[in-house]
Amino acid sequence: MSRFHCCATCQHYAVEKRNGKQVTKCARLGFDTHPKYQFNCWNPKDHVRKLMEKDKR
Repeated sequence: MSRFHCCATCQHYAVEKRNGKQVTKCARLGFDTHPKYQFNCWNPKDHVRKLMEKDKR
């Protein structure tokens, strides 16, 4: 995996408030997650994709 691969850089990463606290989750799967977690379903956001392409050069 690349150094960019983590939930916080995925387009399905979402932050919502529950009971006055911020909770991070995968909007696609519906599971609570953590910004540094990594899963195989990772789909990078557009700006991350561009950084990855730039990094390859």
